[in-house]
Amino acid sequence: MYEIENALELQESYTVLLKGAPGTGKTTYAITLLEHLCHGDTEGVYISTRIDPSALYKQFPGLESRVPAKNIIDATQSEFSESDSQVLYEDDTSFLRAVYSLVVEKDVTILIIDSWDAVSFQIGSKNQKSIEKLESSMLDIARKTNTRLLLISEYTGEKKMDYLVDSIIRLEKDTVDGRTARRMYVDKLRGFLITNNSYPYTLEAGTFTNFGTAAFGLGSGRHKQSKGNRKDERGTYYSTGIKDLDMIIGGYPKGSFVLLEIADDSISQNYRPVLFHTISNFILNGCGVIYMPEEGSYASSVKRLLFDYLDKSILDKYLRMPTISESESEDTCLFKIESEDEDGSLKAYLSKHLEVYKQLKKPVLHVIGLPCWMFTQKRR
Repeated sequence: MYEIENALELQESYTVLLKGAPGTGKTTYAITLLEHLCHGDTEGVYISTRIDPSALYKQFPGLESRVPAKNIIDATQSEFSESDSQVLYEDDTSFLRAVYSLVVEKDVTILIIDSWDAVSFQIGSKNQKSIEKLESSMLDIARKTNTRLLLISEYTGEKKMDYLVDSIIRLEKDTVDGRTARRMYVDKLRGFLITNNSYPYTLEAGTFTNFGTAAFGLGSGRHKQSKGNRKDERGTYYSTGIKDLDMIIGGYPKGSFVLLEIADDSISQNYRPVLFHTISNFILNGCGVIYMPEEGSYASSVKRLLFDYLDKSILDKYLRMPTISESESEDTCLFKIESEDEDGSLKAYLSKHLEVYKQLKKPVLHVIGLPCWMFTQKRR
């Protein structure tokens, strides 16, 4: 996930507590995170207290080629371990000494301990003060050695460590309509803005994949063109401009009516990046766009927002928007409509729209923004 990876990459020392009940995907997330962050000279180590490296490689096919055996440390305390790299301990002192030596000798920058519960239980299950001392000392080692530390716990309740770590991530799963729904929560992220505090995710193919909010990651630069259209036995489909959305719905069918329904509790204008990517992709594929901005928005201001996606020259060529302003109508993209009331305005707009529609002489995306809805129409 972007926020966590960003914090771990920017900070020399950062501590993350990952919580989740059994089966929520904590190990999968940790392995995926290790792969994403370990590149170049970055040394990442995964300490497993539950299963030995050979079992881990069987659980995640292909992992051995991406994360070498020297980076997977066996801390199961098994007498039958065949691993070359082990962490053996009897008490908190021997554990901390072993981890410190490992971090220093391997010049580790990212350390994952899975699970922290197993370590604390074996060392100090009968003494709460001993557990708290162990936790404080482990975090102190991370700070003093400039290590990014990820501790995995199956205890989802609140405890003292929650106040000591820099970040808390919580994984949950539930059953909705007979299907497993998984969601990640960002409960704490010290020193960084939490853009969104929850994300749905999957564990498909042994990889942790989270899905951002509709507006997350969109509209932050020039639009990257997606394939304009595709054809199958059912006809032509136009790209939404967002690859992930195309994978889910297959694109917009030619001649279709598409409803974008905005929830009452949604953040104002948070749907625009989704809409603007569709508009941008149509234009980059040589199609025209007629866009009636939403209630309360001015055509000129909406056009300026689209500059984050496309150059002015290409917008002037393919984009058309209505305006009732005399001065705005001098803009190439804007066409003036005359009206004295709202009903007349819409009638005048639709009449003028047909004229503009014919001028474009190409497949056209027609967007009408009204309170809580919009629709699209494409030239046949």
